[in-house]
Amino acid sequence: MRRVIYPATRAVEHAVALPGVRPLRLFAVLWPLWQIEASAQVYDGQDFELIDHFVLRALHEAGIHDRSGLSGFLGLPPGIVDRCLAFLIAVQLVADEGGRLRVRELGRRSLRDGLRYVPSTSRLKVLIERQTGRPLPRPYYDGAVPVLDAPEVADGQLADRTRFRPLFTAAPYDPQALPRLAERADRAEFNLPSQLRNLRQESVREGYLPCYLIETTEGRLLAYTGVAEHRDPFLERVCADSSVEHLIEAEDAGDPDRIWRAWLGRSTAFSGGRLDQQGGRWRVVMPAEAFGESPRLSPSRVGAYQFWDNHFIQIWCGDAAVRRTALLDRALGVATLPTVTTLPDFHTRIRQLAEALEVPETSVAELRRHAGRTGDARRLQSLDALERGTA
Repeated sequence: MRRVIYPATRAVEHAVALPGVRPLRLFAVLWPLWQIEASAQVYDGQDFELIDHFVLRALHEAGIHDRSGLSGFLGLPPGIVDRCLAFLIAVQLVADEGGRLRVRELGRRSLRDGLRYVPSTSRLKVLIERQTGRPLPRPYYDGAVPVLDAPEVADGQLADRTRFRPLFTAAPYDPQALPRLAERADRAEFNLPSQLRNLRQESVREGYLPCYLIETTEGRLLAYTGVAEHRDPFLERVCADSSVEHLIEAEDAGDPDRIWRAWLGRSTAFSGGRLDQQGGRWRVVMPAEAFGESPRLSPSRVGAYQFWDNHFIQIWCGDAAVRRTALLDRALGVATLPTVTTLPDFHTRIRQLAEALEVPETSVAELRRHAGRTGDARRLQSLDALERGTA
């Protein structure tokens, strides 16, 4: 079962690394959408067949308007000309008006663009976010960005234990949303072809986009979705122009000191940990033996975040050797990510991890040795693919 989005800790790691930004709380929400199914006559741009092109040019440029004139001008048998004209008329590039031939607007556009535009009926999908009624840009239509049909996420679709809740909106569906979008000159940027006719709405249903909203101490909202591993500027603009920021502010932030002391008192996995707070960032500092021969915690948890009551705390260890092991484990995990496809991408991610864990950067050679020691053949294969450029 495909995950709906990457782990929440990855969004927080990105947010805390932003200069001048102090993240405060994280909200995992299902952003409400409208999913519109539509049909339209669209134009498929194809390469011209040689004779089609010459016949169309002769009609348009040589002032010829009858079949016999075309046959004589091009030196082609009448039967070939007739078959070619029958096709051009059928696909609406040429009109036959009582025996007089003329090039239609679609034919002129085809000649101008060097492509034979052939009309066909297509099913289209348009996504409208429900807080402000804005259409979603093309990146959201990538098959890797899940849009859910119901406001719930199955356990198998979760990358971690983060629970998502639907974001409430009472805004009704606007039946003019699709016609309004069709009138825009930039509609191709919102998954409507620039050349279409007879657009019809076939159905509309609810949809939900999994995302993380991170509140900062300045009251801003940072948005993260499956569109990219970094911030989502479109959704952040929607947040700024809607009531979402006020809904988040209405959630009682509580006292972080009280929240984390209560959490630590109830936690078994983090018993023996020490709370530390610097510059607004909370850490639970664990002794090195918590990650030892019989660890309560995997070394890969070092530097990651634990969530409670919309707050987050970083798991830490003062032992540099433990943090080094965490870097090696987590870097091997990065090598398997589908979004990391080149060696430069991989090195950038390793460097960011090393900075976050406050240890020197590692190398592919050291990662190979670590994978060999731990018997991690799958991640070793991912390293091979990155080095070959076949990831």
